[in-house]
Amino acid sequence: MAAINAIIIGAGPSGIAMGHKMKHELGFEDFTIYEKLDGVGGTWRTNTYPGCGCDVHSHLYSFSFNLNPNWSKQLAEQAEILQYIKDTVDKFDLRKHVHASVECLGAKWDVQNKHWAVTFRDLTTDIVFIRTATMLISAVGGISAPRDVTFPGMETFNGPIFHTARWDHSVSYKDKNIAVIGNGCSAVQVIPAIAKDAKSVKQYARSPLWYHERPNRHFSNFEKWSFRWVPFLMRLHRWNIFWSIDKQSYTYRGTDAGVKQRLKEEEEARQYIYTKAPEKYHNLLVPDFELGCKRKIADPEYLDSLNRDNVELIPEGLQRITEDGIISTSGRDDRFDIIVTATGFKVSQFLTPMDVIGANGSTLEQQWKENRGAQAYLGTFVHNFPNMAILFGPNTFPANNSALYACEVQVDYTARALVKPLLRSRAETIEVKESVENRTTNDIQLRLRNSVFSGRCTNWYIGEFGRNAASWPGLAIEFWIATLTPDRDAFIMKGGIKVD
Repeated sequence: MAAINAIIIGAGPSGIAMGHKMKHELGFEDFTIYEKLDGVGGTWRTNTYPGCGCDVHSHLYSFSFNLNPNWSKQLAEQAEILQYIKDTVDKFDLRKHVHASVECLGAKWDVQNKHWAVTFRDLTTDIVFIRTATMLISAVGGISAPRDVTFPGMETFNGPIFHTARWDHSVSYKDKNIAVIGNGCSAVQVIPAIAKDAKSVKQYARSPLWYHERPNRHFSNFEKWSFRWVPFLMRLHRWNIFWSIDKQSYTYRGTDAGVKQRLKEEEEARQYIYTKAPEKYHNLLVPDFELGCKRKIADPEYLDSLNRDNVELIPEGLQRITEDGIISTSGRDDRFDIIVTATGFKVSQFLTPMDVIGANGSTLEQQWKENRGAQAYLGTFVHNFPNMAILFGPNTFPANNSALYACEVQVDYTARALVKPLLRSRAETIEVKESVENRTTNDIQLRLRNSVFSGRCTNWYIGEFGRNAASWPGLAIEFWIATLTPDRDAFIMKGGIKVD
């Protein structure tokens, strides 16, 4: 058999976890991580807007192989998370495997030679080149490609316009009139952060969200000392957080118990909104859809910021952008110095914008269109695409839990189902069966239809064909159980040394 090597696309958390698994647990070092940004970090390198942070507890949003006793507070901010990822890369000697400022343009499976031919562009020299690999691991993540929305007249605006994921730090927002378009996690984080210095902040938001309290205290020196030196304390703390969050997933099910708990939490969220926000906004802020239909928001003092004289919520869309401002759908005309679009990401368009061609000559995009939505076996493997795995793939997003946990579960699964068999010469190519992929996808979609994730709201879970290609329908621990032992009957394994 030919020498085995791997290409990993993306040096965010999932790419780093995959590199660690290969190098330190499998003893395999012939892999390269290509990253289009100028360094490691993924979404935490991309998103640097004021107020950017994580809404999952720091000790849970950590690599299981590199727990951190020194987190400053319960919910870490962007800079601290990025530094943690950088430190992890250096601690485990992964930096030499990372090629930054290199964009993946596409990949094609070479049937005859049984490898992937991957096309890249060096963003510093603009040179296009091709590398081949036995295995292709997509670790591009779900929050990597900003969802750009265009409005009539956008090109005529005299001031700066930028997406939160492309925050322009050369632009001062002090004493400026700022428009924020959008109402997701990024918007509610950035508004209270910039309102302190801006002259005015006006938010255009057409749909409400459910909010809950966001406790975020700092850890004491004694707690940090205890996490470092008391055996198993940090892992016990991590497990306690995990389970307390994971069991909340029952709330999103269509069972009697789920409905009862959901109504209780909706009332708690409603009272929280009434307590924090000005009365004039109460009817605008309380949703008429079920809790969980859109991701609920851990309130980063956004509701408090609506009490400021210089912050206004405008429950409208945009008619057009003018040279000096915005005209809303009702005809309201406001003047702005800066426009910030907080319109989210192309979460359901996995591997965007790479052109990946499988064994049958079809692109992944074409195949998913024929399937009426993105799908993969346990979110990881796709038929017609041998020796390829997708991390943070279709239907792997946990309801409230740590995305990093889900990525590590997939990394472990990829190692057991793909990497180990290839390294042990059990096969030359491994591909999931189409029938198995379709069956598990249908099972997942059936479960999702009996949950709030297919509810009465517009959300980023639902793709262009009306299918929820993002959410995992159960507990996060169920995903771990489902991937714990690979089902060899689910795969077509060709070549290699057969073992009884």
